[in-house]
Amino acid sequence: MTHPDDAELVVRSRSGDRAAFTALYDKYHQRLFAFCYRLTACREAARDVAQNTFMKAFQSLATLDDHRLFYYWLFSIARNEALNHLRRERKAGLRTPLEGAEDVWDGESPHDRLVEEETRTLVERLLNQLKPEYREVLILRQYESLSYAEIAAITGDSVSSVESRLFKARKALARRLAPHMK
Repeated sequence: MTHPDDAELVVRSRSGDRAAFTALYDKYHQRLFAFCYRLTACREAARDVAQNTFMKAFQSLATLDDHRLFYYWLFSIARNEALNHLRRERKAGLRTPLEGAEDVWDGESPHDRLVEEETRTLVERLLNQLKPEYREVLILRQYESLSYAEIAAITGDSVSSVESRLFKARKALARRLAPHMK
């Protein structure tokens, strides 16, 4: 049995088929939550941002011109919601705590796992210290494996701007990681 593609699900959703939108939700919820979590560094905030994203997507589905671009459109909404959340938090003078993140790597021995866990924690902590506009491009490239063009579509920037921000973000991250690596 084949699964319907996004364009078909969007068309059906726009026609009032709630099961079709549920299928889109099921398809993207985990990835969207992970993206939001990495941007906000807070599970509760990520849940709220992801939920708001899906609510806005559902309410605005009629504005999506090209049904095949649902994924990019959805992540653009999530990006805006997450950045708005971070702005509100910054204005309120609040800090978002970095909570435990899901495992990214799997080591072969207990020592390898410990070293990798410490490295992951360090990278996540340093990633969280980057400005949101640099953090988001790294997350989309490294965790979501998106191309520069796909990142540009989500952020609304040019490909050259995305390349520049990725270069600066990687350089800053490497500079901060260097003293910890041997």
